[in-house]
Amino acid sequence: MTTITHASGTIVPTVVDGYEASIEARSIVHNVMGRTDPDITLRPAGMRTGTLSLVFASRAAGWAALAALCIPQVLTLTDADVPEVGMSFVVAGGAIKHSLDDETRDVWILGVPFQEVLT
Repeated sequence: MTTITHASGTIVPTVVDGYEASIEARSIVHNVMGRTDPDITLRPAGMRTGTLSLVFASRAAGWAALAALCIPQVLTLTDADVPEVGMSFVVAGGAIKHSLDDETRDVWILGVPFQEVLT
């Protein structure tokens, strides 16, 4: 089960239908004229950024989650089945997408852009 903890409580989606993350490689390669080997500035990789796709079985749960995710705050994602996705994050890097599933006309889906943060 996935939970997202925030300042006022928790969000429990019916299912996390998608998790996509990328990590920026931040080392710098400096090509030097007249040399075949570049100079390198080693830097640590960035933190995860990406999108979560959260599915809610009821309109009320979907709208409540949207309201909580629109508040500027640090949130904590935990998942007992896939602990590797656990993180502290903020909603950043794009728009929160909120849609009614076309097939069921019952299920609400949130697309949440995130930036992992240290707490």
